[in-house]
Amino acid sequence: MKAYHLAARACVGLSLLALSATASAAPLTGSGTNLPIPTFNPGEPPRQGRALSGVTGTAFNGTWTAPALTPWQGTFNAFGPVPAGTSSPAGTTRYDFSPLTAGLLPAGTFFAFGDVDGGSTVTEQFILSAFDAGGSLITTPWLDEPIGVSGVGTGGGGAFLPGNLPGWDWNASLGQYTIDGTTVTGGNPSLTVWLESNTDMATLHVERVSTFANFSLSAPIPEPASAALLLVGGLALGFRRR
Repeated sequence: MKAYHLAARACVGLSLLALSATASAAPLTGSGTNLPIPTFNPGEPPRQGRALSGVTGTAFNGTWTAPALTPWQGTFNAFGPVPAGTSSPAGTTRYDFSPLTAGLLPAGTFFAFGDVDGGSTVTEQFILSAFDAGGSLITTPWLDEPIGVSGVGTGGGGAFLPGNLPGWDWNASLGQYTIDGTTVTGGNPSLTVWLESNTDMATLHVERVSTFANFSLSAPIPEPASAALLLVGGLALGFRRR
């Protein structure tokens, strides 16, 4: 029976390790002409995109439900245009995460930047600032380096080239990230860069300079392998109790 107990503990431990696998990325600091492509590129992370509702052009809501992890579940409010799609205007959107289960947007949220490049011949940029529960500007780097790149690059067979990714700038005094498509070279890639937050935040301000670039938030979900390990661990624990 002891063997089953140890097996269950090992399964649960492996599951937790798998769920936190993306947490090892380094904070995104400084600036550069192109965001780095991860050495191991898993592409799009296991995620749940926000379900939009109440879209008026000047406000919208986003909802996460299971299998999104519990702290992310609930509906957040956003004031401003949806920062995605050419039918939605450019401008600044303020996100309020207080209605979520955790009362804020937990660290570990996926930030997706799509089509931030020079293909439309206009300036494609996002400018982001985050604030804590007390309303103070977060001035420590709150995003990590890219954890994945998905889509199609301009290399052979659609491979991603270093110049395909947008540039970035972290301004600590302003607590501000700029994701900049004007530094993209090598044609017109069609890709999404996935970054992960490392700090809880209560509100987020996102300025979209051009309607040709897209931004969205996603909540993490258990990876299939992690879910299977948790199931096996649960079964083993149940057997042990008998």
